[in-house]
Amino acid sequence: MHQPGWTPCPWMLTLPHLVCGSGLPHIERSVADPRQKGFSMDRQLPAPRARGRTRRVVAGLCVTALLPLAVACGGADPTTRSAAPVQKKDPALHALLPAKIRAAGALTVATGDDYPPLVSLGTDNKTLVGVEPDLIQAIAQTLGVKVTFARASFDSLIGGVQSHRYDLAIQAMLDKPERRGRITFVDYFRTSSSILVPEQHAKDVAALGNLCGRQVAVEQGTAQVDDLEAQRKKCAVAGRGAPQVLVFPDSVGCFQALSTGRAEAFVGGTPTVEYQAAQSSGRLRKVGTPYRFLPYGILVDKEDKALVTAVQKALQKVIDNGGYTKILTAWKVGAGALRQATVNGGAV
Repeated sequence: MHQPGWTPCPWMLTLPHLVCGSGLPHIERSVADPRQKGFSMDRQLPAPRARGRTRRVVAGLCVTALLPLAVACGGADPTTRSAAPVQKKDPALHALLPAKIRAAGALTVATGDDYPPLVSLGTDNKTLVGVEPDLIQAIAQTLGVKVTFARASFDSLIGGVQSHRYDLAIQAMLDKPERRGRITFVDYFRTSSSILVPEQHAKDVAALGNLCGRQVAVEQGTAQVDDLEAQRKKCAVAGRGAPQVLVFPDSVGCFQALSTGRAEAFVGGTPTVEYQAAQSSGRLRKVGTPYRFLPYGILVDKEDKALVTAVQKALQKVIDNGGYTKILTAWKVGAGALRQATVNGGAV
């Protein structure tokens, strides 16, 4: 049975998770034809995006960042003004790039558009804004090339970089050792995981252990899915009800599930949890203590050692000249700053 007013979603039971399957009109989004993301006003659940089959290149996309302002339910920052310092081309670093990238004069970078303050769409519904597009822009300017962004789902990033569909990918992916068998990370930000709950549940939830028996939203393919799987086992050992894990294809569905009462908690990256809490006028609260501190990394094909070196050295130059600090400060996430652009620097 479904609640009155809800459009039924064909939930597929993929133990131990519930994944929203197909059956509803697919919500396509692009620069040319932006549509509403996630739940609509009649409370339809979002259909999943294609997994690595379709690449939507954001042609001519303006890659800028700006000071964060109000955002509702994972929406984009309401302006497109850049706050990122312009970087000068370094000929020596440009020479480190693979010949095919030097010839093309551009990097193709896979990214998302719904995870502020790291990345989202501006009010024009086409300009990518946030920490990640700003950093990629700074790296590209230092290397003397342009950037072409391609919209990709989180769980398609590794395969897309491995298959050379993309030169790089960046979308709040933790540099975890088990992922390095397929790709290399150039680390750019130190982060953690946190829990976000509606205000009425703030007194009842302070840690993952308090999620037993609750409906919890999480984004597909993220490390937090693994965290909740581990928590299910702990709840079972303790003789308590397991959390019902609602896996969404993007963070928009997660946040709107919270706002409509379908989910009682969301587990995700601390920067986004804090951002959503700050923009919710008290309706959402970050609870408990952040856990598992690891860096986010830019994804590079592990066999493309020249590109790894070029990206790492370019990012380090942006760190050394102060541009990196200005970007993070503009987005109020300076606490996650790294002093060194490490390669595969994450450790569990």
